[in-house]
Amino acid sequence: MLRNLSVHNAGSEEDALNLLFIGDTNRVVSETPKHDASTRSHCMFIITINARNLNEDNVKTAKIHIVDLAGSENITKMGYEYNKKEDVKLLGEALNINISLF
Repeated sequence: MLRNLSVHNAGSEEDALNLLFIGDTNRVVSETPKHDASTRSHCMFIITINARNLNEDNVKTAKIHIVDLAGSENITKMGYEYNKKEDVKLLGEALNINISLF
């Protein structure tokens, strides 16, 4: 399931970079027993470029996919404590991240 997915048009390089920055700052990050800031979500930035020669009618399209996946976690080495409520939640997130990477 995709959540918090949005599509935006960028009219310039600056607009595209601002959208990339906004997307990055909206990523879910949590502290885990081994990392102060572990990304808990994937980020995809897709750039579609359309070009047309002024003397021709056909349009050439290029699409670039930039994907930053949340890192997989070796659950046995992360130091989770199964009696701590927050660690149980993070463990569930780690399992979902690992499954999504398959």
